[in-house]
Amino acid sequence: MKRFLFSLLFLFPILLFAQGQQGFAANIPDPVGDIYVQDFANVLSEKEKQELVELGKYLDDQTEAQIAVLTVESLGKETVEEYALEAFRQYGLGGKNTDNGVLLLLSLNDRKIRIEVGYGLEGALPDGKVGRILDSYALPYLEKDEVNSAIINTYKQLFNEVGKEYNLDKKADAKGFEYTETDDGPSLLTVIIFFLIFAGLVFLDFRFLGGALSLSMLRMLAAILQSGGRGGGGGGGFPRSGGGGSSGGGGASRGW
Repeated sequence: MKRFLFSLLFLFPILLFAQGQQGFAANIPDPVGDIYVQDFANVLSEKEKQELVELGKYLDDQTEAQIAVLTVESLGKETVEEYALEAFRQYGLGGKNTDNGVLLLLSLNDRKIRIEVGYGLEGALPDGKVGRILDSYALPYLEKDEVNSAIINTYKQLFNEVGKEYNLDKKADAKGFEYTETDDGPSLLTVIIFFLIFAGLVFLDFRFLGGALSLSMLRMLAAILQSGGRGGGGGGGFPRSGGGGSSGGGGASRGW
């Protein structure tokens, strides 16, 4: 009996906390029409929506990657990061096995914007690059209250970046203050030092292990290169929905 009462005392605060967390869950609107444009704040014209939907469909058909824009009036009690992550997972953007989705979220009243990136595109869209995209293609328009232009040009640049990852020929006309990559790579001295260390390790491997470690690394590299290809995919029915992908919270946020 004492053990039962102890279990109740232990479980009660956990259940109470879980119930409280549900009460504060973000109120994500259910998607309407094609998943690529969910404009609940009504900042885009029908023509603008259709332009983005066509880009989204093309990318989805060619790569199974999905870019969606979600505009809302308010985030409620959630932060923009929490809201974006929950919306991304609820919409299931990107392929189920590739997680190659991107969500562009804008909250009109909170004056917040975020790009949420799925696991499978974090290499093509690391946090730093995503932040620069917002700085170049979103903020200049948002600061002039041209919300529709911010959404359109940011979406188009995301399309270009994801398309580049999949070697697509099609490119959207994204207008913004172009950013330039600042990473010039390692210095010559760093390359020389790295080469000497690498050569020394290879020498020691062949001297004492008969080259077993080096051969194992070469086999692993060959296996990775062979499995690195990504197949394209056909789109689903109409209206399009998310493909079941997920995100781990990668991306960037801005306010204006």
